[in-house]
Amino acid sequence: MNIEIRNASLDDINNGLLEVFIEGYRYHQNGRPDVFANLSDEELKKDLINNFERLLTIVLLENEKIVGYLSYKIKDHHTKKLDVDQLIISEKYRGKGYGKKLMDEVKKIAQDANCDRIELNCWMFNESALGMYEHIGYVKRDDINFDIRVCELKTL
Repeated sequence: MNIEIRNASLDDINNGLLEVFIEGYRYHQNGRPDVFANLSDEELKKDLINNFERLLTIVLLENEKIVGYLSYKIKDHHTKKLDVDQLIISEKYRGKGYGKKLMDEVKKIAQDANCDRIELNCWMFNESALGMYEHIGYVKRDDINFDIRVCELKTL
């Protein structure tokens, strides 16, 4: 099995990234239909394309197929931090440690950018993701609107 993590390109949208994005959106829509609108696949594709430049994205490939991705941004206000916007692993590929691999890669990116910490938001219904984040060292900071848990890793 060949695993690769690399920066995403616009070409990846038509090479598997869109499918994983839609799968992740539908999962969140099922968990919080009051927050996530019932958008068509075409609307989701437009959303992904429109936000592609705003977020930095890395993709995880298994045997040259995109099976997961992580989008992030680096903020430099009072302190420099890396915010994980989305981490999605296709359901068929969960439980293989791919989420951890993406988080390890983003940790290296944060260290190289001299970030003080990594932060992420995770919906409380997403128990498997919360468990993974806690397992790899992220700690709960607080619960905020819409039942979101904010987690962070301070020691980089």
